[in-house]
Amino acid sequence: MDSTLKPTNLVSTSQNLRTSGYRPLLPSCGLSLSAASAMRRLCARGSDRYLESRDASRMSARDPSSWTVEDVMQFVREADPQLGPHADLFRKHEIDGKALLLLRSDVMMKYMGLKLGPALKLSYHIDRLKQGKF
Repeated sequence: MDSTLKPTNLVSTSQNLRTSGYRPLLPSCGLSLSAASAMRRLCARGSDRYLESRDASRMSARDPSSWTVEDVMQFVREADPQLGPHADLFRKHEIDGKALLLLRSDVMMKYMGLKLGPALKLSYHIDRLKQGKF
């Protein structure tokens, strides 16, 4: 068996890692060790932090009144996973960004056929959107 393929040669010990030839993986990507540490901390904060600090997608970066029907459907899906099945109603009723900002829970229930719970949840998210908090 070739000596380079022996399991003992493949496993690095802590002493081997301290040699001058060893370089951490992240700095090779251009990140300093402190930046890499900060990235790890940010990634470990959980899904709530992720949902609050989503990167500015093409939809959320624009004024909601300029959204297309597809943008509105994406907003509904991302606002609450339980509302995802209702996203197609926004296509059916041709709800774009301007119409979304005019929607109220009673209108969603009466004309779109939503039950009270989903209508209230959507109203909450629409209100947050109007306040610039989404």
